Amino acid sequence: MWNLTKQAKEKFSRCNTLPIHESDEDWEFSLRQAKEEGEDLISRLKEELEEVKGVLLQTLPDRFLPYVKNGTLNHPTLPKSVREDYLQWMREADKEFEHILDAAHEQTANAVTFLSKEVQDVFEESLHDSTIERIEQEGDTLHLYINTDGGFSSKALIQFTFENVMAEEFEVPLEVGHWIIYYELQKTNDGFAFRVLFEGPDSEWTIFMRNLEARYYYRPGLYTLLHHEEKLEETLFVDYMAQLNQDDRYWLHTPHVTCAFQSITEPITLENGKLEVTQNDVIVTVGNKSYTYDLEEVNPIQFIYTDVYEDPYAHLDEPLPMDEIEGAALCDNLEMQVRAWNTMYANPLELAEIINRVLTKMTITEENEMIASVYANHFYNEGILTKDVIEKYRSLID
Repeated sequence: MWNLTKQAKEKFSRCNTLPIHESDEDWEFSLRQAKEEGEDLISRLKEELEEVKGVLLQTLPDRFLPYVKNGTLNHPTLPKSVREDYLQWMREADKEFEHILDAAHEQTANAVTFLSKEVQDVFEESLHDSTIERIEQEGDTLHLYINTDGGFSSKALIQFTFENVMAEEFEVPLEVGHWIIYYELQKTNDGFAFRVLFEGPDSEWTIFMRNLEARYYYRPGLYTLLHHEEKLEETLFVDYMAQLNQDDRYWLHTPHVTCAFQSITEPITLENGKLEVTQNDVIVTVGNKSYTYDLEEVNPIQFIYTDVYEDPYAHLDEPLPMDEIEGAALCDNLEMQVRAWNTMYANPLELAEIINRVLTKMTITEENEMIASVYANHFYNEGILTKDVIEKYRSLID
């Protein structure tokens, strides 16, 4: 029996159709902000309610329906008791779905113990927000390539191999581009079953197989650095390859083929194919098949993967000497700031005096308020903050 179903996801979504402000203070802030910006907030709220009215009338308990019909459910005049009741109902719906996700996670954690280390490695991190990049069918074996860019896994590309597939269940056939939201893996009497809930299109897909294998690849650390610095587009393919670690192995993964590199220095060669980067195209030839990719549509650097994880920001975790921490934490050099705060975060008791001095001198702004809250709460829970510092950060401490 599955914990995860499309129906459960849809119920959760319907219960969150119309979020509302949780306090009088929130309403006061929104009304004040709308007035300052010249926005007709009340009219906008009426429009938002009208757009989802049909769903609300089918979903909400009867006690809330009068406030849907008279248009006040998301209005500041909604009675406080009704507001709190509605918010509590939404929280209970959230908890119900969280329990479903927890049960699915528990099933998955149990099932992977019967599978290879590679599969276990993949499921140690989340597949949420990853997408289907490539699908290959060979008899009763299905190869699924998952791209996790923008997701939550350090593994940038995952190749699932579903062996001895016995059955598939779906509303919409599996296609490249399907966006993974939730999933559950189960151990069955004769193998395994894997269910995925997709967004865009909203669909459910389940596959039953004798065995599941996995391979995974990482982006080179250089790729991550260039991406964050927004320099990928201006970096030439040959220059990029020349900067990679020559001792590591690399693969070319395109939407159609996978080839290992034989050499990443000039001339760049593949073990089982040919790669050519012209002024306008990337041309990959494997056997008697050739694939051409327009450089205006793709960057060939995005096709490069390795099996070695490189943290391009590992140096930011290197602790600073004690006599440099305070100055670095308050300076304009972002990397020095990060190293200083990482050092303090990891050693709160030893550096309590410095931490309190830094927090006293620090100016809280709209830009740094969120990170200031994270650090203030961490140091407060460690019990090292002085009364003056606690008072200064009182509004940020949970």
